[in-house]
Amino acid sequence: MEKEKILFTALTTEELSGLMEKSVRNVMGDYDIRMPETDQLLNARQAAKLINYRRPTLYGLVRQNKIPYSKMAGKLLFSRKKLLDWVENKHAPSKENPPPA
Repeated sequence: MEKEKILFTALTTEELSGLMEKSVRNVMGDYDIRMPETDQLLNARQAAKLINYRRPTLYGLVRQNKIPYSKMAGKLLFSRKKLLDWVENKHAPSKENPPPA
């Protein structure tokens, strides 16, 4: 199967720059959420990817106040550390109902 080729000479400098910036942001966005040593604020896409949820599910949890989040200037932000703590506590076995032996 032959792959489609793209001729970059048909793009303006701004268009090429925009494509490159978008590609780098996509790669760096995935890289950023994997850095364990620091806490960082994640957007909804990064948060959903980190905890392996779909974005609509994440938004539903926000509406129900079941997941830690912040809102700044109308944007949802998630603390990486708080999200990972939430996942760990949510899936940890209860002390009252230990797993069957």
